[in-house]
Amino acid sequence: MDLFRLLILAEDNGNVRELVNSLNYRGFSCTVVSSEEEMSDTRATDMVLIDTNSSRGDVALGETTLRIKQDLQIPILLLADKSVLREIESDPNIADFILKPYDLDELSARIRRLLQDSSSRSEPTDYLKTDGVIIDIPKCEVTVKGKVVDLTFTEYELLKLLVSKKGQVLTRELLLNKIWGYDYFGGDRTVDVHITRLRNKIDDSTHNIIETVRNIGYRIK
Repeated sequence: MDLFRLLILAEDNGNVRELVNSLNYRGFSCTVVSSEEEMSDTRATDMVLIDTNSSRGDVALGETTLRIKQDLQIPILLLADKSVLREIESDPNIADFILKPYDLDELSARIRRLLQDSSSRSEPTDYLKTDGVIIDIPKCEVTVKGKVVDLTFTEYELLKLLVSKKGQVLTRELLLNKIWGYDYFGGDRTVDVHITRLRNKIDDSTHNIIETVRNIGYRIK
């Protein structure tokens, strides 16, 4: 069974902790954030759950769902009070909702159905995407924020492998064997050098796409 990752936008209270424990028991991995700003610090996720109790002052629900959809491009499910039904009707960014108080088995079923539907409609494997980077596999072309980046063959293969295993830590030894081959006699310092060159081409001053996992290797967040 797939381990689906859920990002829950809600106030951290007893009800939310109970929800997280119940979803964890049902096989989900949950991260709770209390604001949109905290979402930028989270790793890859499959769905956002919004508790409408977390409405903030004069910030409209529609503004929140629009920003989340634009930034993450994943399904949004609302844990909704009846008071927001009218907003839900006119919001195209909400994939589904469940009214409170809700049954946890029903909520779990709705989440799985949405994620399975989303997975079946996923884009063809001719493209790999992550955080502004698009790899066009048939063309062997990489674009970053819409601009084509000139990579060497080794840099291209290294980036493609990391993106295809997004969220996983790949050791230097694994990267060395996969990209350079088992009969390569150079040390794993070769991996570090090529990662540095790759970062110089795809990163900017405010954003690092490839994360270093100290003493182990690298991953795409």
